[in-house]
Amino acid sequence: MRRSSIFLLLGAVLLGLLAVLAARMVMNKGPAAAPEAEAPKTFVVVAAKPLKFGDKLTPDMLKTQPWPGALPADAFGKTPDAVGDGNRTALRDINEGEVILATAVTGGAGRLASSTLLGPEMRAVSLPVSETSGAGGFLAPGDRVDVFLTRTFNDQAFAGVVVQGARVLAVGQVSDTSTSEPTIVKSATIEVTPAEAQKIALAQAVGTLQVALRATGDESRVPLQTVNAFDTFNMRPPPEANAGAAASAPAAAAARSGGTAPAQPRPIPGGTEVRIVRGTETSVYQVPK
Repeated sequence: MRRSSIFLLLGAVLLGLLAVLAARMVMNKGPAAAPEAEAPKTFVVVAAKPLKFGDKLTPDMLKTQPWPGALPADAFGKTPDAVGDGNRTALRDINEGEVILATAVTGGAGRLASSTLLGPEMRAVSLPVSETSGAGGFLAPGDRVDVFLTRTFNDQAFAGVVVQGARVLAVGQVSDTSTSEPTIVKSATIEVTPAEAQKIALAQAVGTLQVALRATGDESRVPLQTVNAFDTFNMRPPPEANAGAAASAPAAAAARSGGTAPAQPRPIPGGTEVRIVRGTETSVYQVPK
């Protein structure tokens, strides 16, 4: 066999192997995947630096960053929307990188007041407090409290609940919810309904108000009845005192009318007392056994 024939045979075999390899590669690769459409990016406004309560929002304090999914409720998608008219301020401390929510800043009123913190159809009412009536100075904005009324009527002390679970809006002139230091103040502002505001106004006119601090997150309502000192602490006067007061009643009435008190019959030991009423006159007779 000629040498040229051998070369031709080897070349044909090599080309055949290359064709087989190329066909296998094409079969393993399969159809080309269609390029995925890039999802539109959502941006949200966050704090570029830590913000303190009362800080006015400026563009250099804020930045935007990508947000997965839909824009959160009450969040801002653009920095100018978060800054507003330039008078928007923080109602609480905001950490760096935290999303700026509409509920964490003023609505553009340009001032920090309890009115910006009130819920729909709610009222703000201020109560006089002291170290003893205001939970020892541990009241803070955001706490929940019960309000009690104490008053004296006919020489008896009464206590009853006026409002339960009211939210504290401000303590003194401070409405920062991040306040952690106890402070002795002279007033506390709470959030109540119009009917509860009416009850508190009346209670302040007739007695003394006392504030009781609730546990965090406790919004329960407990049925409470008005109590008095006589029943609660068994402070009723002894029967002898009652009898003496009853015996002195005719004498006091006679003194007021300028007359002479009728002689009271001496009780007979072991006897029975009989009272006979004739119109406005009462006669008492002692009947022995």
